[in-house]
Amino acid sequence: MEALAVFEKLVPVALALGGGVFFARRSVVSAAGSKAFADFAFLFAVPCYLFANIYRSDLGALFAWPALGGYAVTAGVAMVVVGVLAWLTTTREPRQLALRIMAAVQVNTAYFAVPVFIMLFGDAAPVFPILLFQVCVLTLVVLAIMELNGVPVKAVPAGQAVPAAAGAGGPRPTQPAGGPAPPPRTRSLRGRVGRAVWGSLNTPVVVACNAGLLLNLLAFRMPEPLLDGFDFVGAAAAPIALFALGLYLGGSGISVRHTTGEEIWLIAVKCLLFPFAVWLAAEHVFGIHGPWLTYLVLIAAMPAPQNLFIVAQRYRVDVEMSAALVVKSSVAALLLLPLWIHWTQSG
Repeated sequence: MEALAVFEKLVPVALALGGGVFFARRSVVSAAGSKAFADFAFLFAVPCYLFANIYRSDLGALFAWPALGGYAVTAGVAMVVVGVLAWLTTTREPRQLALRIMAAVQVNTAYFAVPVFIMLFGDAAPVFPILLFQVCVLTLVVLAIMELNGVPVKAVPAGQAVPAAAGAGGPRPTQPAGGPAPPPRTRSLRGRVGRAVWGSLNTPVVVACNAGLLLNLLAFRMPEPLLDGFDFVGAAAAPIALFALGLYLGGSGISVRHTTGEEIWLIAVKCLLFPFAVWLAAEHVFGIHGPWLTYLVLIAAMPAPQNLFIVAQRYRVDVEMSAALVVKSSVAALLLLPLWIHWTQSG
């Protein structure tokens, strides 16, 4: 794919994302009101798209095990390296370490990877196996650390504003209607970890992926009108998800001038070093070439997930830094994306 063709492919991505930023900055669409767009994308459009496409997919081609194994091994090594670096330079508190690992290694799948892959390749199916690995392994490790080292509290005090789209795409903090949350000592460790695991696996995107996978394996015949309906709704996934993310970025009010040194090195790991490590391991260690090499590197080059902010807010750990990392890594990833595409396809 030539450099000019790459930029042409990314024009719709920039338009949808930039439109959201513009409308939020001009207060045409309220940043707080953007939650409706984010919820539509995360709860309905993206699951519809993934379900229909996974149901129709050739699972043998979709699960390229050497490629997925290479990505998993590289991600595991990167988690350890980032954890050690953060432990040596900034903090030794387990929950803070877990957030930094999540920021540097996990990727934004639903709001960034899926729409970008649709625009570039016309198909986001390669994102699905990485999405499952991320949710079922990486996110569970982070949530387990959070639960083992502290009890979540109510995420946002009454009357305090929540950044745009903050409630979408992750576990939502709740408080029992009958009164205040019970004291920490009355909550069993097994129950807390179990709720964290269930909350991670019970997201609409994961449920849709697993449902599509199961019906595909069972060779169940879905009615064509129903599949057409999933296709119709799923067609809105890319523009709406990007527009919602743009509203989130535009309404965040985060300044580049106040970027800390820690944010810089975490964004550099996320947007530069991690995708480079995936490329190095995939091509030179696991012998991955062709389309899957491009897929893996581009997925690794996606920004930090929005769930980073959700988890930070839920457990009251480095909330401002997490929000800044989501916003700034999204901008950096979009700017670097053409370079990664050119790199993988010209090498």
